[in-house]
Amino acid sequence: MDERMLAMMETMRSVEADKLVRAVRSMVEASPEISGREVLTRLEDLAKETQERANEAIVASEPDRDECVKCGQPIQTDFRDRERWVHTSDGSRGCRAATFNDEDGWNDDIPRSWTATPRKQRI
Repeated sequence: MDERMLAMMETMRSVEADKLVRAVRSMVEASPEISGREVLTRLEDLAKETQERANEAIVASEPDRDECVKCGQPIQTDFRDRERWVHTSDGSRGCRAATFNDEDGWNDDIPRSWTATPRKQRI
């Protein structure tokens, strides 16, 4: 990992530590006689909720996958634009580019105008 990535990770850890300190301070201010066990239980609950939200965000960020209705290659939604579909093999929109291989080259049977298109969604 490069230095910039490590610095960003350390910053994220620092932010999380600050959140924990604020959470404990809030618990103690609200109930000065709170036990350490109760603080730990509440922090564990907070960590569980945070992990669940993170898991939901990861699942929601996964691309939609399908098969191109034109060339039959696997396609998925582009991570930058969820409305845009690209071929999984090379990230290209064009079917002709996605079917290129070193042995056969371009598939000239595929028109250049074909682009990654999913099957029609049934409602």
